[in-house]
Amino acid sequence: MSDNLLIEATNIDKWFGPVKVLDDVNFKVKRGEVVVLIGPSGSGKTTLLRCINHLETVQNGRVVVNGKLIGYRERNGRLVSDREANIAVQRRDVGMVFQRFNLFANMNALENISLAPQLLRGTSKADAQAQARILLARVGLPEKEAAFPVELSGGQQQRVAIARALAMQPAVLLFDEPTSALDPEMVGEVLSVMRDLASTGMTMVVVTHEMGFARQVADRVVVMADGKIIEEGPPEQIFSHPSHPKTQSLLAAVLH
Repeated sequence: MSDNLLIEATNIDKWFGPVKVLDDVNFKVKRGEVVVLIGPSGSGKTTLLRCINHLETVQNGRVVVNGKLIGYRERNGRLVSDREANIAVQRRDVGMVFQRFNLFANMNALENISLAPQLLRGTSKADAQAQARILLARVGLPEKEAAFPVELSGGQQQRVAIARALAMQPAVLLFDEPTSALDPEMVGEVLSVMRDLASTGMTMVVVTHEMGFARQVADRVVVMADGKIIEEGPPEQIFSHPSHPKTQSLLAAVLH
């Protein structure tokens, strides 16, 4: 794995029961690259994202993030499951932002953001909260540190969730349809934060149906269908000159 590669997933197979949801997938992401995954529902996009973070285990293949094999270690030339403690350390490099915000309802925004660095990186409470305040300002919510999730709009909760992911200083941020649970008027505020992150050189992998965002922000668009990567390239190529019939029909449906 070259120093410039941050994620390298090789020959990934994943089944849910009899259903093969990832079929010999090879996927690479360079440092500082913004990659957007698109495709119809059920094409394997979210599963691939979850395999990168080892929230799902793979049946075949391997995932390397930041030079480290995720979820497994090699023993006598074979892969064996790693210990949970080691997997938790590996996950510190991978921030994840979910469709549903998954904030702790009994903690305010400041506490939600500052908890993980204290537990997983040994950061002092004072330092973690100071960093959390910086991150709240970065996502446009400096006045909301004492607000609990129930007091925040969906867009504000998602921005707090992004700040929480950033608090671990990850090497890459994974976004799983981060705007799909939001009311339309709140989508823009979340995408604006994501655009800002992309402009700072943050490595990002984004599963989204927001084609305008993909066109504007992605360095590369990867199209999935039936558990396979069927096409990939710069946004202009994918959106203006898609070569695969399934890409053509997908874009015809969403860009009408």
